[in-house]
Amino acid sequence: MITFYLFLGILTSVAGALPLGAVNIAVINTTIKEDTQKAFRIALAAGIGEVLLALFALHCSMELTDFFENNKWIQVVIISIFLIIGVYFLARKNKKENINKVKKNRLQKSKFLTGFSLAFLNPPVIIYWIVAISLTNKHLFELTLYTPLIALFLFFSGIYLGKIGTLYLYSKWGNKMANRSDNSKTKLFKIIGIALIVISVVQGLKFFIV
Repeated sequence: MITFYLFLGILTSVAGALPLGAVNIAVINTTIKEDTQKAFRIALAAGIGEVLLALFALHCSMELTDFFENNKWIQVVIISIFLIIGVYFLARKNKKENINKVKKNRLQKSKFLTGFSLAFLNPPVIIYWIVAISLTNKHLFELTLYTPLIALFLFFSGIYLGKIGTLYLYSKWGNKMANRSDNSKTKLFKIIGIALIVISVVQGLKFFIV
């Protein structure tokens, strides 16, 4: 029965990681421009960031809910960022870039930091975990800091595995695109751009209607 916490953590994490976001895009982009191994470094770090956000949401869900409700400007900023990035990907063309060795080494060193920061500095994900944990407490079982340690360990392990597993699948998708023609990569960038624009429009409508 206690392994249910592990599966719940995996399912909840996968549900949150499937929608195209900043980390997913970074993984796909790194796979295309560099290789799968470096993209997986981003995924490993992003998994740590995801676990910390879930733990943070578990610890102070009520305070965070009030904070985001009282600071609507944060939602506007996030929607704007999604829209700008989406337009960028939609407008960009696939170009062959010559990167010197020094710049390449700098990028390589920053993969872990990139993955962690994109996952951790992500207010929508905090909101997602607040909602997910609230629904779990309401409909399944009580999930608090007072839950048995082994259960919490399995739940957060599931979150980590779900996150890196989903990002790994995105990386494999990016790898397939990298092995195809340049035209396929351009199409992928357009798909990413359209997805981000749609996300920003939907979130914008929700913000103004609700």
